[in-house]
Amino acid sequence: MKPIIINQQEVQFTTSNHQIFCTSLDIARVFGKRHDDILKAIRNIVRDLREIGDLQCIRNFAESYEYRKIEGFKGVTKYPFYNLTRDGFSLLAMGFTGKKALQWKIAFLNAFNQMEQNLKQEIRSPNPYLTDLMKLIYPNLPKEDYRIDINITQSLNPQEAQRIFTLNYLVDNRNQIKRS
Repeated sequence: MKPIIINQQEVQFTTSNHQIFCTSLDIARVFGKRHDDILKAIRNIVRDLREIGDLQCIRNFAESYEYRKIEGFKGVTKYPFYNLTRDGFSLLAMGFTGKKALQWKIAFLNAFNQMEQNLKQEIRSPNPYLTDLMKLIYPNLPKEDYRIDINITQSLNPQEAQRIFTLNYLVDNRNQIKRS
C-alpha cells in the first residue's frame, strides 16, 4: 500500500489477515510526540486491559521490533514499536487532546476507512496464479449477462490433456446468478 500523508508525515498502513495496521512510530511522528512516550501509553493500555480481563482487545496492539545498525558501532540495535489496528489507534488516541490532535485523529480514521475500502476491492486467492488470472479477467467482464466456461486439464499438451474440472457459469447481471 502506498503511504498516506497526515500532518505532512508519511504514514504507511499495512495489512495482515484482512486487518489494517498503522505503527506507533507513525503515530508519534504525526502527533509530534516522543516515541518512548507513545510506547509507555500503549503499555499502560495493554496492562489495564489485562487487569480488567479484556484479552480480546489486547490483540489490537501487536508488539514488534525494528533492527537498526548505528554508524560507527558494532552490532545491531533492537527498537520496539507496536502495530495498531483501528481500535488500538482509537484507544490510544482518546488520550490526545486539542484541535490539531482532533484533526489528525480524523485523518487517521479516514485513512483506516480508505484502506478498508481498498482491502474489500482487492481480488485475492490463496493461489497466486488464480489471483493473477482474476486480475486479468475482472476488468474485461461485460456489464450485460455473460457466460464463463472453464476447463482445467492435467497436461499442457492438448492431445494428452485429461480434463479434471469443468465449469459452465451463466451470470445474470440483474443480481441473480445461475449455474448450468
